[in-house]
Amino acid sequence: MKNKKIKIIISMLSILFLGIANTALGAQDNIIDKLSNKSFKQHVVFYPQHQDDEILWGVSAITKAIEERGADNVYVVLVSDGSGVNVFTRNPRFKGLSRKEKETLRNNEFKAALFELGVKEKNIIILADDDNKSGTHYELMEKTMLKFENELGSVTHVAHHYKYDDHIMHRKNGEVLKRLSDEHKIKDARYFMKPKYIKYIPEDKREYYKSETEAERDRAKKAMDQYKVIDENRGKLGIGYTSAHSYFDHLYKDPDYTSVLSIY
Repeated sequence: MKNKKIKIIISMLSILFLGIANTALGAQDNIIDKLSNKSFKQHVVFYPQHQDDEILWGVSAITKAIEERGADNVYVVLVSDGSGVNVFTRNPRFKGLSRKEKETLRNNEFKAALFELGVKEKNIIILADDDNKSGTHYELMEKTMLKFENELGSVTHVAHHYKYDDHIMHRKNGEVLKRLSDEHKIKDARYFMKPKYIKYIPEDKREYYKSETEAERDRAKKAMDQYKVIDENRGKLGIGYTSAHSYFDHLYKDPDYTSVLSIY
């Protein structure tokens, strides 16, 4: 009988110890989660190369930036007009469209997606509209970065990765930011990461952003859906999803719509 009581006491103490240990570990995990990402600077500027890049690689990061710094202080700068996407050459329905008409179709999706995320229209900058030439706009991208940095002072800049990306235009986009960072003209540089390249970034140089609340997830999904909607009356033809459906499907399957940025 005495041995039985001892066993019961030991069992109760074991359960109590495990409960305390799990609580401590959970608290430690929460602390790690909160400390894992550097805070954004007072102003945050994202530089997607094409329409839909801001969603595919940065949807939750943009949400967190707005929550952390306020919508007035979050900007999205579109670097390319997006008229060269494969959908326009492969689908006969787009034959004969001008470059500007193609850009407009893509921007309809782009602006609608950013609206769902809460980005203010006045904070959306489309370099193709400001430049006096067609094609790439990396020189204007650099000028825009320096203008933000010099005029606002406390700025986080987010571009594509200069090395770990399979799209040459994305890498060139990232090279602009990397060079300015190496020259100490930009103080806080971070880079979008495609999922398959995350493994090449040291763990302590990765930042994970997740849509964790119901409101955040709803916002992310609605933003993604704007690239899938087909509504000819509104000039929306699902171009983003059609051209990059595998990337969209991968993100749709992630319940937290995770975005990963590299600080390396």
